[in-house]
Amino acid sequence: MKEGKERKLRVMEEADLISKLPDALLADIVSLLPGAEGVRTSVLSQRWKTVWKHSSRLNFDQKQMLKPMIEHYLQYTHPNKRFASALRRKVASRGRKSMDAIAKASKMINSVIDSHSSPLKSCRIRHLTESCASGEVLGWMQKLLGKGVREISMERENHYDLHPYYQDMEYALKDLGQTLDLPFEVFSGFEVLELKNYLLKVSPFIDTPQILKCLTFNNVDMSTDDLQKMLSYCSSLGNLTLKECNLIQKVEIDSPSLKVLKICRMSVSGIVVSAANIEVVEIDNVTCYRGRLVLKTPKLQVLCSYHDLKNAPFVNELLKTKEIIETSSGIASPQGSNIGNIFENLVTLRIDLDLGNVRNLIALSFALKSFYHLKNLEISNQVNDDLANHNDGVYDENEDECLPFPKMLFWKRRELCECINHHLKTLYIKGFTGKEFEVEFVKYIITNAGGMERITIWFADVCLWDEVIATVCLLSYPKASTKLSIILKPGKKYMERVGGSFEEWVSSLRL
Repeated sequence: MKEGKERKLRVMEEADLISKLPDALLADIVSLLPGAEGVRTSVLSQRWKTVWKHSSRLNFDQKQMLKPMIEHYLQYTHPNKRFASALRRKVASRGRKSMDAIAKASKMINSVIDSHSSPLKSCRIRHLTESCASGEVLGWMQKLLGKGVREISMERENHYDLHPYYQDMEYALKDLGQTLDLPFEVFSGFEVLELKNYLLKVSPFIDTPQILKCLTFNNVDMSTDDLQKMLSYCSSLGNLTLKECNLIQKVEIDSPSLKVLKICRMSVSGIVVSAANIEVVEIDNVTCYRGRLVLKTPKLQVLCSYHDLKNAPFVNELLKTKEIIETSSGIASPQGSNIGNIFENLVTLRIDLDLGNVRNLIALSFALKSFYHLKNLEISNQVNDDLANHNDGVYDENEDECLPFPKMLFWKRRELCECINHHLKTLYIKGFTGKEFEVEFVKYIITNAGGMERITIWFADVCLWDEVIATVCLLSYPKASTKLSIILKPGKKYMERVGGSFEEWVSSLRL
């Protein structure tokens, strides 16, 4: 019997291959776990006892810690009472703090951070709203800053918005629950900072060392003036993302250090960017007053323009690719503007554009003349949309009449430009349907782009067989570049559902 037990233990030890990995690799594995789960690995064996203390990353979700207790507390305790408890913790001395379920979870977070012994690279904390009111969020950030952490992500969970008693909460308590008041030395003390779901106040703006390089605001409310003032002090900031920041009425950025700017899902009255060294600009589903876009970015190398016409709440004010390239290339600059062409150094262009819309193609063809060094062009073709033939929110049955010749001759009549002749290397089109304008555009590239290396076409999920075959015929046209390869791919849904080849997909269209 004894020999049998010993044999069983030996088999178990031999099967535990993970524990035989190097300490550094074990620490990396533990880094992938939530903070509390990582600590629990210490009970696995003597070898695992301190592994979590050497992980390079910590990840906390306050609601998931002490989960049954937290869920019961949130469900059966009125928000006013929870916030009152949070405020008492903020003003009480260390030894007299009330310990409700949220406070106990906060104490666990503090304990894990304090006990961690190796250098921490990053930390992510998703916390309950009451932890803003209690001041614990600021305390965590200060504690992490003291430990030398360089990358942090802080997210406030909006759980109380759905509470049945939410409407009865006092406005002051709601405000306290979402307000994050950061001293500037804390705000600017991290290299990478992401904040989500806060009403942000950053003060005072004092002369402190600047190391903040990457900043992301996701659903962060602050005034336009506060944003400008804050950015003026961030002398090392190279990467800025603004997403769903509803209180920012106008985006005005003047930063010599900024390299990357992303503006996503926002509604603003205007965008003015003066950044001499910026290299990447992304505008994703942004509504903006017409003619209020100004980009003074002479070193721009990558421009991304995305817009969802089907789901946008204010389609007429949606900042579309056509307007961006017209304004920024100098074709239709705002009145009184002398910004000129910002595309002189552009290398990559990623855009949403309806290749079947004449006005879009006119804008694109003129802009191509400004893309002196363009190498990569990526287009998400917007077709099969009720708004495909709407211009500025007004349906135009005679939009083709803006051309003095049949539209099928559009690309044949285009003059060649520097980027098409010598610089363009790759073309990627997603949502291709094989319509006449689309095919003619690709034909224009194949027969004229002398430095072209690859064309990749992803078809839309809904296509007609004869239009796909018309696209396949492009493979037989003479190529201006001997290095060119053309790749045709079936629709995304077909690939996910069937995973067959392009030829099999084409055959399926005839069934």
